[in-house]
Formats: sequence, structure tokens, C-alpha cells
Amino acid sequence: MQIKQFMTTAVVFLFVLGFGDIGYTQTVRFNCDGVDAECLVSEVPTQGVRIVREKDYPKRPAHYLSSNLYTTLAAARETFNKFVAFDFIVPNGGGPLPHTHSSEWETFYVEQGTVTFTIGVEDKPPFNFIEQDVPAGTIIYGPQGPVHGFINKSGKPARIFSFAMPAGLDNFFHVSGDEVKDWNAPIPPIGLPEILRTAFWAEQRGDALHFPNTPAPMPVPGTPDHVVASITGAGRPVETGPFGERRVVLLTPNEVGNKTGATAFCGPPPLPGRPGGTVKYSYLTLANQTDFPASITSPYTEVFYTQGGQLSFRFGSNANANVPPWLSNGGGRTVTVDPLTLVQIDPGVPFSISNQQKGVPATAISVSVIPPPVCPPPPFPFP
Repeated sequence: MQIKQFMTTAVVFLFVLGFGDIGYTQTVRFNCDGVDAECLVSEVPTQGVRIVREKDYPKRPAHYLSSNLYTTLAAARETFNKFVAFDFIVPNGGGPLPHTHSSEWETFYVEQGTVTFTIGVEDKPPFNFIEQDVPAGTIIYGPQGPVHGFINKSGKPARIFSFAMPAGLDNFFHVSGDEVKDWNAPIPPIGLPEILRTAFWAEQRGDALHFPNTPAPMPVPGTPDHVVASITGAGRPVETGPFGERRVVLLTPNEVGNKTGATAFCGPPPLPGRPGGTVKYSYLTLANQTDFPASITSPYTEVFYTQGGQLSFRFGSNANANVPPWLSNGGGRTVTVDPLTLVQIDPGVPFSISNQQKGVPATAISVSVIPPPVCPPPPFPFP
């Protein structure tokens, strides 16, 4: 992102990760050994569920880039390359310059403060950047290809939850940024070594800084538009979720498209025009409840990023549901999380959510990661 946030080219091989017999609330350290490793620490209450709480952010990979602090909450190795998620702390003056991505789209949910986003380029000279001040409670969708970027001009700190598909940004932050040694230390300004690293890795990826007063790159046919949507629900679909929660749909699969992540979802070879994954992205509000609603089992990876109040999860099934054999010892396990907690639930895991905190609504971002309906067969057999 920016001269600094251009992604790295990396061939990431698909593999299957099994946690095996993992006990309730056990801390898992993954990819923590060896040279140049980035330790992925998560709480795993039961197989197929991964939790990262704010208190554990300092244990996760974190990097300085663009005068920001980027903490990786969901890395490629934890999502089978399908997506990544980050906590961005953006001080005044921080943020990446306008740029383009060749490989992934990004979403930015402004949690705190106000951030000025670039969401395109005017189509006539002098080709000014199209900017918009975005307050807390707003999501910006930056599709693959068009120019985007952001900067904090507000004079106050800001915070952003970033979700991107497919993976790759996490590796870019690793090779281009400076590793954070003390998560609570002041965020340093940009230095020349960082600029040179990001310029190099951007070139490898085919991403680019977009220079002012130049025409926007020609979009690929079918490229989605930028979307700016607020949790107030103005002009957005509003639904009732499976647990009685109110959901403001901030991004629909039609708005997101499915132009990215084909190899992550379907494997090689990278044929032109293959469909990739998409998401449904919502903001949910859940009133107080006395018990857990009936469990559901989603065919998608479900990601929750909590915002306000306390949200309780029950993993496993209720008495009337079928429990898969690998969850036979885990039915009914509950976990309660505070704000700024990421909960990742794999497909097929029965779960329910509830707000057990009296008088305080629970709020969260909910992202359903949706694979292509059908993965086309390869044109030639694999050994």
C-alpha cells in the first residue's frame, strides 16, 4: 500500500493444516521456528476455530509501514491463502499514497477517527485525485486495479480494520516493513530503506504508485466500483441474522465480484478468467439475550471482528443438531470476547452467538468468505 504498500510476488503452495487434538483455550504457536519466521499465535478453543484477542496483538506479526502500525490478525498460512486481515493504527499524517494493486482487493473499516481516502482519479485534466473524508463506522472497498490510498489528516489518531482477498499483503508487510519489537513504542516515520524495499517489492508484484495529475489506469472489463458504506444503513440492505441480530450489509457479493483468489480457492493452474472467491460483509448489532440461539453450520469461513460490548460464542451443537465426529468432545463450549477480537470459524463447525451482557448491545463486523460455486477442472491431468 503506497510507495510502501505494494505487495510482493510469492508463489504460495496450498496445503492442509490440521491442529490435531487441541484442548479448550489452548494457545497455538504456528510457524514460530526457523530463520526469518513470523510466529502466528492464536487461541484455539476447539478444532476449526481460531481467536486473536487485542491483548495478544503484541504476540502477532506486526510491522511499521507508511508511518502506520500494521498487526496481522489473519495470515496466509492461517487462511489457506484465501484472505488476510489486519489491525491498522494510523497516527496523524500516516497512510499510504495513492496506488494500485494487481492481485487483490482491500476493504478498510474505519473504527476510530476520520481518514481521508483516495477512491479514484478524475477522468479529465488535470486528473485530480478523488478524495473523501471517511468517519468512524464506514467501510471503503478498494477493488483490484483502480487507484486508492488513504491518509490521516485529522490531527487525531485513527484505527482501521483491514480485510483483503486473496492473501499476499501479509508477506509484503514482512519483506517491506520494519518488524515491531515493542508493540507499544511510538510509531517511527518513514525512512529511505523502507521506501527502497517497498519500491522493489512493488515492482516484483506489478503494483504501482500512482503519480498525481496522470490519467487513471484503464480498468479491466468487469472491474467493480469503489464502495463507501456506513453502518447507519443509509441506502444499504438491512437483514435479520440467524441469531436474531440486526445486520447492515455493507458489501454484497455482487459489489465485491469474484475476480481474485482463484488459485487460493481452486488450486492451479492460473487460467485467465477463472472465478475466485467473494464475501458478504455486514455490521451486526445483537441485543441482550438470556441463552444461546440454535446453532448453525455455515458452508463458508465465517469471520467476526468484535466492536462493542461482549460477544459470546458457543462452538458445537445444541441438543437437536448433529455433531461431527471431530467435534464430539467439543459440543457446547463457550467463549466470551471483548472488542477488537478476531474470531475465525472454519466451514462445517456448528456455532451460535449470544449477547449475555445486560443492557449493552454487542456489535461486530461479520465477513462470510464465499468460494466459487464450481472450480473448473484443469485442462490437463495432474500426476
